[in-house]
Amino acid sequence: MKRLFKFLLWVFISIAILLLLVIGVPMYLLHMKTEAPIDQYVESSETAFYTSFNHELESLITDSEKDTIFLRIDEAFINRMIQNMLSEDNPKYLSQEHIHEFAYDQMMVFGSFAGLKGVWTKLSDDQLIVTAGADLSFSKNLVYQSGLEIVFDIVLSENEEYYLKVAEISVGRMTPTLRRAFGLANSIVNLLTKNSLNDLIAEYLPFGVFDDEELSFTVSETELTDYLHDVEPSFAALLKIVYQESLIVLDVSDLGFDVSVQIGVFRKLSSDPDEPSFTRWENDIDKALYMSGFAAQAITNSALHPLDPRIDLTEADVNSILDYTLSDKVQFSFPIEFTLGGEEIVYNFDSTNLFVRMNDDVLSIHLTMTLSKEGMAGAFEMQFNLESTVSMNQNGDMVLTISNANIGEVDLDNDTLSSLFALFDESLMVDNTIVIPSEDLNEMFAGSGIIINDSYVVDGILRLHFGLDI
Repeated sequence: MKRLFKFLLWVFISIAILLLLVIGVPMYLLHMKTEAPIDQYVESSETAFYTSFNHELESLITDSEKDTIFLRIDEAFINRMIQNMLSEDNPKYLSQEHIHEFAYDQMMVFGSFAGLKGVWTKLSDDQLIVTAGADLSFSKNLVYQSGLEIVFDIVLSENEEYYLKVAEISVGRMTPTLRRAFGLANSIVNLLTKNSLNDLIAEYLPFGVFDDEELSFTVSETELTDYLHDVEPSFAALLKIVYQESLIVLDVSDLGFDVSVQIGVFRKLSSDPDEPSFTRWENDIDKALYMSGFAAQAITNSALHPLDPRIDLTEADVNSILDYTLSDKVQFSFPIEFTLGGEEIVYNFDSTNLFVRMNDDVLSIHLTMTLSKEGMAGAFEMQFNLESTVSMNQNGDMVLTISNANIGEVDLDNDTLSSLFALFDESLMVDNTIVIPSEDLNEMFAGSGIIINDSYVVDGILRLHFGLDI
């Protein structure tokens, strides 16, 4: 009996040691008590940013001397935005009606016992500390806490681009080598979310690139432009010019990320031409009526000039055709909305369609972009201007040879223009020319019964040499 008791005692001790090694030690090592900055998860954390943002945009509209927009993105605003995003699908988070439930303290809940307490940041002059907390609920009063902390050094590269370089990773009570820490953090994230850490970063950071080899995070012109292109291509186009002309200044301190953009140089010039008066076609019937008259005129001209039939289009004619053909392919209307002091603030970033002006032998293309505020008089206007001469190539394509282009005080070179047009159509611009394929050109005149052989601008009109499509 004594031997049996010793044997059972030995088995019990062995199991206890095994459980301690398999469960106890990891739980001890992975334990980390985390406390989310819930005092920042309030509307007032957004107020300072949106008050400043609203003031800067209003000044841009009302003050013709306003040149620079300045914004500060502080720690409280960053954490509030992260909280809004992560807790979007958990209505119980910090809701007093559910204060005694596990989901009350968790931004995201996985199953009935695992939760992500949150992700939050702490900012200093040269470092950004990101903390993620996770809880496991075994019972109402027994909650196991774990988490990880990543310390990023804020580095300014040689090309004046900020990026975040991982300096230290702590997982629970451990601070292993960076590579081991990243692997462990990746395993924990995968266990909780069924996604890798890279997948999680990609999902909740819509722009920027995390390099898991260099353990660095970079938001460059390319990533930010690609992100804005999905939101609104015109934003991406303007951002490219901002970077090209070095119009943006970034600074980082313990007060936040400071961003200054010298947007005043884009302001529409007094010398920029306005959109001319022309008849807008509302439907295919309007186009058919115009093309019917155009065809009759073409037949008459063919009889008068059988060896070289031609027809002239006025500025109004060209704009009617261009406006209807483009439809809403280029024109945009993008609202900028936020809440300030319980009031819905709405700005609108709109554009005209492309319009054309013709003077002597020059055809110029223009697009006016307008920032306005609902309920407020005035607007901040920018205008894209491009001057060109018109010709045809051997393939029957219309070729616009660019002589100069600008937005406000900023002159645009061919490389910049190519990158801008590539946002809409990568094949549109070749060298210093815009090429309109013959099939697209003839489609504009569908229903007229003509095929264009040559074109150019003379004395402020577009002269087309044509053949009949018979």
